[in-house]
Amino acid sequence: MAERCKVLFLSAPIGSGHIRAAHAVGSAMRTLAPAVDVDFANVFDFFNPSLGRGLLKTYLRVLDHFPQVYGQMYQWGNSSKSAVAGRELISRFLARRMHDYIQSNSPSAIVCTHATPVGLVAHLCKTNKLSVPVFAVVTDFVVHRLWLYPEIPSYFVAHDHLCAFLRTHGVGANHSHAFGIPVDERFTLPQERSCVLASLGLDSDRKTLLIMGGGAGVMPMADIITACDKIAAPLQIIAVTGNNAALRRELLDLQSRLTNCTLLPLGFVDNVHDLMAAADLLISKPGGMTAAESLCRGLPMIIFRPIPGQEEANTRYLVDKAVAETVFNLSDLLSKVTELLFSHPEQLAVLRRNATALGKPSAAIDIARVVLSSLNQPKC
Repeated sequence: MAERCKVLFLSAPIGSGHIRAAHAVGSAMRTLAPAVDVDFANVFDFFNPSLGRGLLKTYLRVLDHFPQVYGQMYQWGNSSKSAVAGRELISRFLARRMHDYIQSNSPSAIVCTHATPVGLVAHLCKTNKLSVPVFAVVTDFVVHRLWLYPEIPSYFVAHDHLCAFLRTHGVGANHSHAFGIPVDERFTLPQERSCVLASLGLDSDRKTLLIMGGGAGVMPMADIITACDKIAAPLQIIAVTGNNAALRRELLDLQSRLTNCTLLPLGFVDNVHDLMAAADLLISKPGGMTAAESLCRGLPMIIFRPIPGQEEANTRYLVDKAVAETVFNLSDLLSKVTELLFSHPEQLAVLRRNATALGKPSAAIDIARVVLSSLNQPKC
């Protein structure tokens, strides 16, 4: 292999999970093959920035205010022939700009971690404008039809049943790999819970609840914390609000009004791996990346109000595997937290064992090895 091959990762900023997956595999590649360059781009780079911001804002607004509409759109895209025709038109329009970017970067392989760039790359392959190896990394526990293109030769998915699903859609048995959803190496390294809690100024003798998913404003984090404050037992809560500054201010104000629990409100953090190591239980939305990270940490989840679409599909998988519970209202949430942390901790222990067994900590390295093996071509 020549020294300066390049692998280009294409993603989309629809949530942070797709980008985190790309960086996890890219980091693994740097470890395995330091001589290979790794580059990252997102699909919004290929059209007007104001259009990209508008699409993202609309997407988050629909999730927040009209989740049923989003669910209907998801199902429509999974079953309608017109959805397939529509994706072809969109891919044809956007692929031209992506082609210019790819030509200027001259990658030796391309890895896509979101369905939209998969479609654009597939169009370039279909029109003979791209000949390098292409890979798709699916970042949920389900594969939506908009991921599927006959021009994409290799798929990485979360579990074996998805490989069987891909075979029914024309993906050969040797072209799909159930390696798991790739997570950052830091989620796979052991950490001492008491040390992490001490660094956060928290008590290692108290049960610790981690709440995530409020950064996009789609989960009522303050209401959840207020409900958990009714538990008459020692409880401390770590709440991660991401880039949602207004929510963090709301939680800082709430902090002084709590009577039974201790609250640590955090904004954007880059040490979620530490927080998951410190926590006994996670309350979150069932994003594929968040779930994969929690599995690698052996951290059980309570999934709050999954949105119709991939969230419901992820939830069904995680609940079926007995690594998560799901609730739809604050009353049931309070009961479930009390049950798992205090009334029946043996149930939490079962969930933790199952989560540890289901986690795929080597996914990023396994994917990186397959991609790097494709670079053993004369042109590299």
